[in-house]
Amino acid sequence: MRPSTNCLLLSIIVTFYPCVVAVAAEERTFENCTIHEISSMPARGEPRIPHQTVCKRENSESYISLDGDIDALFSSSSFSLELGRTHLSIPTSLLYNNILDLDDARTSESVVISQRHSRQKNHRVGTWSVLAVRVIDSTGDGPTKSKRQLGTDIFDDSFNLVNSAQACSKDQLRFKAATGDAVVNGVIDVKLSKSMISYQSDSDVRNEALSLIPTDPDAVNDYTFTILVMSDSSRKYLSGAKAWFPGKVSWYRDLYGSDPTYLLHELGHNLGHGHSGNGKYDEYGDPTCTMGGGGFSNGSDDDNGKMCFNAAKTYYFGWFSKYHQDVDPSMVAYDGQLVGTNDVANEEITTGQDMIVKLHSNGETDLFMMYQKTEGITEDIASIHETTFNNHVVIVEQSGDSKESWVKASLAPGDIYRQQNWNGGTLVVQVCSIISGTPDVAKVISFVDGKTAASCFVTEGGCADTDKRFVVNSKLKGGCSWVRSNPGSRCNKRFVSSMCPATCGTCAYENCSDGGKRFLPNNAEKKKKVSCSWIKRRPDKVKARWCNKIGVSQICRNTCGHCSLARHHNVFLEK
Repeated sequence: MRPSTNCLLLSIIVTFYPCVVAVAAEERTFENCTIHEISSMPARGEPRIPHQTVCKRENSESYISLDGDIDALFSSSSFSLELGRTHLSIPTSLLYNNILDLDDARTSESVVISQRHSRQKNHRVGTWSVLAVRVIDSTGDGPTKSKRQLGTDIFDDSFNLVNSAQACSKDQLRFKAATGDAVVNGVIDVKLSKSMISYQSDSDVRNEALSLIPTDPDAVNDYTFTILVMSDSSRKYLSGAKAWFPGKVSWYRDLYGSDPTYLLHELGHNLGHGHSGNGKYDEYGDPTCTMGGGGFSNGSDDDNGKMCFNAAKTYYFGWFSKYHQDVDPSMVAYDGQLVGTNDVANEEITTGQDMIVKLHSNGETDLFMMYQKTEGITEDIASIHETTFNNHVVIVEQSGDSKESWVKASLAPGDIYRQQNWNGGTLVVQVCSIISGTPDVAKVISFVDGKTAASCFVTEGGCADTDKRFVVNSKLKGGCSWVRSNPGSRCNKRFVSSMCPATCGTCAYENCSDGGKRFLPNNAEKKKKVSCSWIKRRPDKVKARWCNKIGVSQICRNTCGHCSLARHHNVFLEK
């Protein structure tokens, strides 16, 4: 039988262009998706829920679950994992029950990894419409609050999502209630096909609820972000709240959907921010940041929880970039003044002052520091953290935009943070002083010991060794000349470095401390030995006479009034 012209033509195409046909066939068997995370914020007192890293299908709320070691997938790729940007093309033959086994050897061989040319549209600045959705099940079970009550809590009352975002961003991030014929105060109702308890997961409820939102532009006008509020019956699969990270949808269990702390936290995920942790494992542990857990409420108090973002998150939001400093302390020391979020938002900051300092260096993870003061828009830090974070300079570590941040230290006046092996030296950060005023100001220095230098103080004669002889182990020694003959051993003896800070290299944090050894005010009078603590206890007139003796104020630097800062209290050492 003679083949038809069409069959003959197809035969020719396959013969001469087999790759084209093969590629087209392969493309028809691939699923295309972008890696996101479903991030959660648990209800207070309930177990914390692990986040899900998933691959979200194009233009859909459905996703492919990723099971196994995701880092292994990228170990041989030229691309790194970036949420909302990393794209996968997955052969459908590798999917089982909508799950991709990352530990299957075929996965790394067959999955095609690529990056989007640009991120999703940046919503961190601008005005964005938000639609809140009351999700009601087939039995009539829905959120506690009516449409009007819920809309008031989210958009209109004294402390809400709208004014908290505007306050923290100085009016650069603005949310507003969606409008439309079916919308009441930014809120609509949708009704599910089943009872809430009959669904297997919050994702099933979310997907059905989103599909029920009217598509008629007159019913619901254009909007950017969606907030879904489910009844308390969703507690079997939903704790406090969840959100796409990054994305435009967040969903909440009942009263948590009207709590500004939860709302701003979840929309923070939508906007591309990870959590703010403290310690080694507590990823919610930063009490100064909305992306941490310091502002967790119980879901019933929607007028509590005023706080903004920590240094790293605020830096990447970019709202106050003109008050940022990027410093490589191994090249140049930092010596400056930090002003807190509330005073910056109130325009009390002046030229020469900073809001955020980013410390970076070749091969090191970035550190960010900010002065934390519980006042105004940042007034609601949890009481248990008040003494350790309020009126402190907080240092956090974050490896890039959209990553988790971790608290490294919270420094009171005089405290020091030291990180060893920072680009070949020891990084030092010290809070010299915190002075109340308009604005409140924290004076801070940072340098890498052995490469750069800075000091909190300028004492009489600068940082210098004493020329007085002093007592070591009950024996009178020859002073700093004795120390210089063997500094490696002798500087480590108790309080010796405080007598010889220049020789021992401790000027940065002992230049304002009193010398800790008994010394001879007059080297010719060997029997007359005194200490700074003894001089400090003298009546003012007597103390003044002692301080006026040659060389005494160089030893008793604090007692004799050459320093404005009390001695340091804590040293935070990071190895």
